[in-house]
Amino acid sequence: MKVKGMRFPREWTWSYIATIFACSALAIALPLVLNVLSPAIREPVELWTVDLRFQHRSPLPVSDDPAQDRSSTVVAFDYDDRAAYEYGLGRWPWDRRVHAQVLDLLSKSGARAVLVDLLFDHAAANPAEDKAMVEATRHAGMVYYPVALRPAPEGESARLVRFPASRHLLQAQVQGFGQVPSADDVTLPLPGLMESARGLGHIQSTPDRDGVVRRVPLLYTFKGGFLPSLALAAAIRQLDVDPASVRIDRGRTIRFKLRKGEEMVIPIDQQGRTWINYAGHWGERFHHYPYSWILDQLKSAQGQAGFPDRFKDKTVVLSNLTTGSGSRVATPFEGDFPSGEVKLHLLSMLLRRQFLREATELESALCLGAPVLLLTGAALTGGPWMVPVGFVAILGSYLVALQLAFNKAGVILPAVNPILALSFAPVLLLVARYRFVDREREQFQSVLGGFLPPQTIKAIQDNPQTIAHLLAGRTRELTIFFADLKGFSAFCKRADPLQIQRILRDYLTAMTIILRGYGGTLDKYMGDGIMAFFGDAEPEGGGNEAEEKRVARNAANAVRAGVAMQKKMTELNLRWLSQGQEPHLIRVGINTGFVTVGQLGTEYLWDYTVIGPEVNKAQRLESVAEAGALLLARRTYALARNQGVLPDDLPPCTFALKGIGEETDLYAVPAELVAQLAVSLPYEEEGETIAPGLS
Repeated sequence: MKVKGMRFPREWTWSYIATIFACSALAIALPLVLNVLSPAIREPVELWTVDLRFQHRSPLPVSDDPAQDRSSTVVAFDYDDRAAYEYGLGRWPWDRRVHAQVLDLLSKSGARAVLVDLLFDHAAANPAEDKAMVEATRHAGMVYYPVALRPAPEGESARLVRFPASRHLLQAQVQGFGQVPSADDVTLPLPGLMESARGLGHIQSTPDRDGVVRRVPLLYTFKGGFLPSLALAAAIRQLDVDPASVRIDRGRTIRFKLRKGEEMVIPIDQQGRTWINYAGHWGERFHHYPYSWILDQLKSAQGQAGFPDRFKDKTVVLSNLTTGSGSRVATPFEGDFPSGEVKLHLLSMLLRRQFLREATELESALCLGAPVLLLTGAALTGGPWMVPVGFVAILGSYLVALQLAFNKAGVILPAVNPILALSFAPVLLLVARYRFVDREREQFQSVLGGFLPPQTIKAIQDNPQTIAHLLAGRTRELTIFFADLKGFSAFCKRADPLQIQRILRDYLTAMTIILRGYGGTLDKYMGDGIMAFFGDAEPEGGGNEAEEKRVARNAANAVRAGVAMQKKMTELNLRWLSQGQEPHLIRVGINTGFVTVGQLGTEYLWDYTVIGPEVNKAQRLESVAEAGALLLARRTYALARNQGVLPDDLPPCTFALKGIGEETDLYAVPAELVAQLAVSLPYEEEGETIAPGLS
């Protein structure tokens, strides 16, 4: 049998590795190709995964005291419906002298800063209202007012507008590649409020395409400088930032140097936005003081001077929560979130420096490639079952890693591309295994199937590593089996070739089925002769007792196979006679002993066989056996007798064996005894599956 193209295992190994790594590279490339072809598909799904990470994270600490679940430095002051109805303030907008009184109240209570999330861009009908509010703002000295603006369309950022109050702008050194957004229109508060305010800041939000506010530009570019967001303007004052230290690395960071402390680095993306690190659901992480509650407290004080220090050293965000008046946005936690609460979360994030950042290019590449390479390793080190098992394990581990990186390090690792690549990989790897690797193994096993019994083939399929051990040369005690048609050479001289072919086909097919059915390993056909051996494929080990049981069991099976083959010849002769053919008889010789077994051929001619004196002896036994009978060596007979296959009173006999000499203690099983022995026929069940393969 020539198997020149099969050099196991070296060519298999390199072909396997090359194929598997090619599939891994394709799995990694496919998500990138999809991003290029349909860039709008990935981002919404990626952002949804970020929302899930927010929702599955424990609430973000907002206080230095671990026992406190709410911020001790940032609070909300909310105008509410109850204040409007029960205290006669009426519908919105309220008299601005109410706001002036609130600013006075917060100032007297010791508030550190007040961020007014209300836009006063036009004069009141009563000038006294604006005058009172300006005076209250100037007296408080710590009030920040918002600026509304309209972002410039992309591509028009070079056309900058001038900001009227330049003292509220930041100066910064700018470098790098990316974008710092600019505005093409701006809506300012009243001039008196701009002059008296401690600071101004924009309140522009930039919802993503799904309407959720996750990121916000901290700076907008104007002629002469950069306008910070309202929260950043307050944070810069409270953190005592050196105004001359601002550095912008576009697409990467905004840096501030604190006069007392280290540098503060705020990550930004290519559009100049920073992620808002929401601390939790609305109302759970910050104290909210409704204006009606404040009025209740003042009323209960019965005009007494002073007010409890509820707001001492706190930064207060003043917003409107009256029905139909306050603006509301969607956040990762919920779809109806007051915009003033967003400022609380943003301000707390800045003051506590709890920033989120996107993964770097290197981190993204590792996230994309590492899971697929791990799955590739699983495919290389195990069977096909390792691919789905590895996929589930690696996918679960990566999802955990996404959440841990978000929770512990504030890093937003990519989810969609790595999960897509990891999902493509098992399909490609399994297809590759079947088409390029398992197909080669099946072809190789089909070659072995020509001379290995079914149980050996099954062992190879279950564990391909069995092949290497099976082919390695080793010494083992086996039972050697030879069968031969008596006088077939003379028959061939008088028969035509087609007749010879039909007889051999019927005979070899039937005998092979019997041998395989009893666990025999078919070695070769030698014209009309058959060589086989029993016991080579069973696992080694277990001690002397286990080995002796194996030898005895296989010797008994070899004798059973010989008896079954003689009985089968009777059936074949009846068929041949009915077809006008000559009958034929076979001789069987069986010997048990130690032989060398393994792949004893070359890469050009495969020869899995046995060699040694015991093999020669078995062949000599067959050559002197009577037609229709079996001739057994002494050990073979003893083992088969102990297994109950043969009677105990079979007499020994002596034969002269060519090249060996006279051999005593041989045992002949004559044709008459063969006819009397009852033998099970497991090969009949095997015949249905084996015969077609041999046809």
